Amino acid sequence: MIEITVLKTKVSVSPMFFMVLTAVLLLDKTGISGFAVLFSILHELGHLLALLSQKVYPISIKTDVFGIHISLPENLSTEKKCFVLVSGFAVNFILSLLFFAAGNKIFSYINLVIGIFTAMPLSSTDGGAVLKTVLFEFIPQKEEKIFKIISFLFCAAVSVFLAVSIAFTGNYFILIALIYMVLCTMK
Repeated sequence: MIEITVLKTKVSVSPMFFMVLTAVLLLDKTGISGFAVLFSILHELGHLLALLSQKVYPISIKTDVFGIHISLPENLSTEKKCFVLVSGFAVNFILSLLFFAAGNKIFSYINLVIGIFTAMPLSSTDGGAVLKTVLFEFIPQKEEKIFKIISFLFCAAVSVFLAVSIAFTGNYFILIALIYMVLCTMK
């Protein structure tokens, strides 16, 4: 693990991140995964810019096998925290619309998928963090229980949809998304 401090923020880079990234890029002959990585980085930059617009620095930025993670300061208000969390998938939805308007459907769909996935209310997504933040603000005593129920129901519904999609399309790449979602819910 390589660690440095940049502008009050601890930045940790895992060599495993680059190993997995290299493997994915080498295995994908279409080049789509490279653009997905680029749009995921823009997603994270959306969070970072939203934080900096509030004149706040992240506590840390870490890379691991699953991607890039930005740790937010504890003293952010609910509104500011939700703004920062939503800004990531908002970037992807805006990019999706812009690419769709420009006629680039592949880039539009990549951003749409990233935006939808990260907006889902799962424990390791931005949507899940928004839901937890809002539940904690209004019903802190039941926040964890309600979040687990909503997350489980959402994951179950999407899992059924993805399983049916696999059956009808024969696209077993969707299975990776299904497994990742289940792991996120179990986390």
